[in-house]
Amino acid sequence: MKKFSIEILPKQKSKISELNSDFFKDVYITHIPGSSLNDLIDTAKEVSVYGLNPVPHIPARSITDENTLNETLESLKEVGVKDILAIGGSVKDKVGKFDSTLDMFSTGALNNIGFKSVRIAGHPEGNPDDKNSIQSLKNKLIWLKENKFSASIVTQFCLSPEITNYWIMETKKLIKDFGEDGTKIIIGVAGPSKITTLIKYAKVCGVSSSANFLMKQGLDVTKLIKHSPTDLIEKLDGFDSLHFFPFGGIKELDDWLLKQK
Repeated sequence: MKKFSIEILPKQKSKISELNSDFFKDVYITHIPGSSLNDLIDTAKEVSVYGLNPVPHIPARSITDENTLNETLESLKEVGVKDILAIGGSVKDKVGKFDSTLDMFSTGALNNIGFKSVRIAGHPEGNPDDKNSIQSLKNKLIWLKENKFSASIVTQFCLSPEITNYWIMETKKLIKDFGEDGTKIIIGVAGPSKITTLIKYAKVCGVSSSANFLMKQGLDVTKLIKHSPTDLIEKLDGFDSLHFFPFGGIKELDDWLLKQK
């Protein structure tokens, strides 16, 4: 079985010891708007202690200025971080000078500090904070190629295989157009969870089309007790790896993966 990546919150730091290294290698660390960037650093350090690869979110709109960006990246590198996920973050939570991921890139901080593997966000079902997300994705990929970074695209969690497969196809064309065939496409998937929990996270994360997708099926979602990622994964095509959001809990996701072996 391939190894996957998983998303955790800094407040789940005590759960890192529960992660099964047979399944997971990369551990993405979410930044909560309004929280201290030191939470990312502390959690990344803990992930490294357990022999896993920390991939902290670096949210442009939650960083006040260039000095803070440099200091955060330097501190992350000191605790063993080799890969980061650069994201824009929510428009409504902007606290400083950066309006976008590209604004953050243009400071040269990534080049100066020596990161060479940068992941960026993909949004198969649209991004409420960016109405032209495909063009934004292209611009970021071009910048990463021109600056000789290894790039991967990691998506928000998806629920519609049709929408996601179309996005994968179009994104692969986009990548091929400027000759960067090494870019990995990593699809986000919600782990086993209650349907009501999934819809709650969909609204919080801005994945409104995911929640709407469930509604459009003509189903009474309140009567669907559990979401399983199995059906979605079996219908996906053309991706390189999977990234799990353990909304139902790390143990439940681990149990589900054990059954897939």
